[in-house]
Amino acid sequence: MSLMSRRQFVAATVSSVGAGAIVPLQAAQAAEKTSGRPTETYDVVVVGAGLAGMCAALEASENGAKVILLEKMSSPQGNTIYAGGWICAVGSKFQKNHPEDTPETLYKDMMMVSGNKSDPTLLGIYAKNCGTDIDWLASHGLNFVVWENLPAPTLSRMLSLEGNTRGGALLIRAMLNALEKAHIEVRYNTKAVELIKDECFNVHGVSCVTETGRRDFLAKGGVIMTMGGYGSNNEMVTKYIGQWASHLVQRGSLCTTGDDILLAQSVMAKLVNLDQFYAGPITPTGSVNPNSIMQTGYGIQVNEEGKRFLQESWLQVPRAKAVAQLTHNNRSFMLVDAKTDENKNVLSRAVKRFARLNVHLPSGNTIAEVARSAGIPEENLVATVEEYNKAVKEGKTANLNPPYKIAKPHTLDKPPYYLIPVAGGICSTMGGIAINPLCEVLNNENKPIRGLYAAGSSVGGIWYDDDLGGNQLGGCMVFGRIAGRNAAKRARSVAA
Repeated sequence: MSLMSRRQFVAATVSSVGAGAIVPLQAAQAAEKTSGRPTETYDVVVVGAGLAGMCAALEASENGAKVILLEKMSSPQGNTIYAGGWICAVGSKFQKNHPEDTPETLYKDMMMVSGNKSDPTLLGIYAKNCGTDIDWLASHGLNFVVWENLPAPTLSRMLSLEGNTRGGALLIRAMLNALEKAHIEVRYNTKAVELIKDECFNVHGVSCVTETGRRDFLAKGGVIMTMGGYGSNNEMVTKYIGQWASHLVQRGSLCTTGDDILLAQSVMAKLVNLDQFYAGPITPTGSVNPNSIMQTGYGIQVNEEGKRFLQESWLQVPRAKAVAQLTHNNRSFMLVDAKTDENKNVLSRAVKRFARLNVHLPSGNTIAEVARSAGIPEENLVATVEEYNKAVKEGKTANLNPPYKIAKPHTLDKPPYYLIPVAGGICSTMGGIAINPLCEVLNNENKPIRGLYAAGSSVGGIWYDDDLGGNQLGGCMVFGRIAGRNAAKRARSVAA
């Protein structure tokens, strides 16, 4: 008798146990032998070593699963490591002095900035779980500090790790330490290229290209895709977002090439909101993230003509998009003075970071001097600052054009002055794979694809148009844990 193909064998097994049943692992294992490739078997296989993948792997392990975390690069090089490192949460043990901020108020603000277009169920899950999930990270050695009393709606919801390097890199280091303590292997240089599936599109594992050739990884409970979306795939950005977006500066990883989207399409997964993406400020060279300055509530943002052109109270997503759409070359500056250091010495730290990365930072002891340093018309910038300062003193900043709506505006009159270069950048995509509250991937009939989960920027539907500072990493944390927990639960069901 001729040897069955892998898919024929598993499909036959599925038909014998009936629709909707869990396919026995033995079927997938026996079928896999026909591929002729080396095979490893785990309870849960996680693909993508960013914060979402690391949270998923750690949570699955804590729920009794044997886990492996696969990463196509030689080290974690996804969006997390390029992020500012803030996580948005309420109700954590670090925020006990803010009892007025609740999951309900957080949900309301997140839904507001999405224009009421975010998935309400998924957003509610985030609001409910983010505080306890921060405490869970803290139990693994991550010690957070709260950025206090930032402009609404950010408020005191942004938490980050203390350190002298990029916050996202600190998160990755801390999570790698946690994975090591939990004895969870991270397998690098292992690129997922095919989902191992039967003819009913149930997923049994993932096939990868490794340094030694093709290798298959079977998963009793499921494969969790945390691969970061398609933000650095210019072809997909142009296709799904539009030609204008192809000119945004790459703010995040160069490795988020849409592999998750392509794999999901192979099992007819539902994709949602593919035109949505996470924009953010970046220097024109792509070297430094200036958002820590822009979120302080100090200063004004001007174009290369030295004139204000947007509302500084906007969050970073619409501000980044506005730079790309309202300037002729995607270039602007954030003008700040020495008073900005009143917020945790954020300016001094930024100046040191620019110097360390050898990025030119225009400065001067007068407005005219800093304008000359940046090469913008000094008479325009002087006039802009004079108009702004007058409005601050008279309490009429809302009457400026465009309106300046920071709750507590500060005059620009304490040298030295700095013009922080700001371009619009693309970091990650907000559209992607549709999931249910268990983080199971849905097909186009809104039914779960058995054995396939997703979290992080692989997922679409959670965010739309804009978000609060720290929401992206917060989503990785919350939904990564949920995916890991449910994949581990499914593995136990298969074993039983």
